[in-house]
Amino acid sequence: MADKRMFSLKIVDSDLFLDMPLSSQCLYFHLSMRADDDGFVNNPKKIIKIIGANEDDLKILIAKGFVIVFDQGIIVITHWKINNFIRKDRYKPTMYIEQKQQLYQTENGAYVSEEKVGCHLVNQRLSSGQPSIDKGRLDKVSIDKGREEQSTPIFYGEFKNVRLSKEEYKNLKEKVKPHTEIMINKLSRYMESSGKTYQNHYATILNWYEKDKDKLRHQMGNKKMNYDVGESL
Repeated sequence: MADKRMFSLKIVDSDLFLDMPLSSQCLYFHLSMRADDDGFVNNPKKIIKIIGANEDDLKILIAKGFVIVFDQGIIVITHWKINNFIRKDRYKPTMYIEQKQQLYQTENGAYVSEEKVGCHLVNQRLSSGQPSIDKGRLDKVSIDKGREEQSTPIFYGEFKNVRLSKEEYKNLKEKVKPHTEIMINKLSRYMESSGKTYQNHYATILNWYEKDKDKLRHQMGNKKMNYDVGESL
């Protein structure tokens, strides 16, 4: 196991992270430092005692989505693959194969628990050399997909960091119309360049569109006019 760990500013500089108590932030760093090369920690309670934190700090990390907990008390750092890149010649696979098989990975590298994922969100199944999914689980996921696909977030934009549900994306198409992709990419590029995040990407896009819509319509009108003039020549 590597003895060096990295942390992405996209995660630890976000409002969601910084709004947590300092003790919860500190616990996140200590858990990450002691995690194996796949982000798993088998002794979070011991670490809590060592650093003088308390179990409420762990509950906050779970509630905010920074760690995922399993029945056996084992946890995994949700954004492990975003924080860390480990060379193949130094990588040592986790020994918690059963827990890893209960996870999916989104396009940006975040872990998602099996209970919360919809099929359309999945980039790949974390199989660790085992069959990717058996028929019983496939049937279960198919049922869950129909139930959750309207509310489960999908990542859009140039940098795949704009979080929208299928229903929110559909609503944007209706309200923002031809400017939908422009506004999504605008938010995507701004978050990528500034390191900022927003709690509700759908509401942010609508707010930005209200400010920009006259300018966007004017630009589109000019393009149409130039096209028509060119055709008439």
